Amino acid sequence: MHNKVPMLLVKAGHAVYEPVRKTKHFHVEKSCIGCGLCAINCPIQAIEIKNNRPKWIKDKCVMCLRCLHHCPTFAIQYENATQKHGQYHHPL
Repeated sequence: MHNKVPMLLVKAGHAVYEPVRKTKHFHVEKSCIGCGLCAINCPIQAIEIKNNRPKWIKDKCVMCLRCLHHCPTFAIQYENATQKHGQYHHPL
């Protein structure tokens, strides 16, 4: 197959994407109830519950934000970028 995207754009995209996909950018607010939905919904099992709070155990994630969108108290935040955003669930 012939590449549709020039390699220069692919490399530029990776240069921007790789630094933001680290789990260190997530934080948990005091409203966390320790329900574990974030860990259950993580497709790469990067979250485990310790002391009733989520703890990211892998340095990189796939940025699906399932943990953020499935939190019933909206306690998981991605830096300050998600403070005023709502949550989304695909209506299956």
